[in-house]
Amino acid sequence: MEEKKEHRGIPYRDIPLFEGIEPENMDALLYCMRSYVRSYRKGEQIRLGQGETHYVGVVLRGNIHMLKTDVWGNETLLTYMSMGDIFGESTGVRAGSEEEYVSFLAGSNAEVLFLAYERAIHVCKNQCSFHYRLIENLFDLIGRKNTQLMEKIEVTSQASLREKILTYLSLQAQKQKSKYITLELSRTDMAQFLCTNRSAMTRELSALRKEGVIDFDRNTFVLKR
Repeated sequence: MEEKKEHRGIPYRDIPLFEGIEPENMDALLYCMRSYVRSYRKGEQIRLGQGETHYVGVVLRGNIHMLKTDVWGNETLLTYMSMGDIFGESTGVRAGSEEEYVSFLAGSNAEVLFLAYERAIHVCKNQCSFHYRLIENLFDLIGRKNTQLMEKIEVTSQASLREKILTYLSLQAQKQKSKYITLELSRTDMAQFLCTNRSAMTRELSALRKEGVIDFDRNTFVLKR
């Protein structure tokens, strides 16, 4: 069950979309964006439309999965969004709803801030400076999302499962700037992201650990060489 909430407790300073916007301007901005917050339990589907209005989501807590389902019902995890990331930004950029092509599910218990997309990409009649900053931040985040999707292509285009795993772990190490990394995906979700099954991935992970290439404990990994 979705729970609609007020804006209290939103960690504005930790959200890239609001970078450079002063706290005293946030209430006016969120009102202009027709924003609202909702909580989701793990596995719940997230809808971006309300009537004629389409929204972009900002992850406040947990993680959100972007999934593509084929005609046989098989799901592919295209990418995932964590705190501060946006999703649904393709809505309104082209004809038709993004939800016709992909779906969004809560990968864990999550909380999402929704902003009316049309209001986010067009300056309001007051032409507030902080609205211009929001638009700049939004398009910067869209660029980052494109990079995430390119990383997905880089990972899944590797010839073997071993290369897919090592490429994925290498990318995470670069992002976290450490060979000691923590993954946000469960083993099942990681296998889905790598386009393989969990058993095959588990065997390959065990082989890599036995060879001294990596070590791991649950979602914590160490790249040893």
